[in-house]
Amino acid sequence: MIPYCDTPGQSVAAAVVGGLLGTALALAAGLNLAAGVVLAGLLGGFADLAAHIVRGDDQFRAAVARLRG
Repeated sequence: MIPYCDTPGQSVAAAVVGGLLGTALALAAGLNLAAGVVLAGLLGGFADLAAHIVRGDDQFRAAVARLRG
């Protein structure tokens, strides 16, 4: 079973911020649509990961512990 995120609002906010920032950077750099989408997705993912690291929430710590074995 795939566990769901305990902080979906955080993920939505990170995706929106990443999308806006990625779009702005792609337009400023003159990148094509595909590169802009990839950039926005990466920034959104990094923003969500950074928010989990800063908050240090229980679900994130459990996931890290699981990966470390």
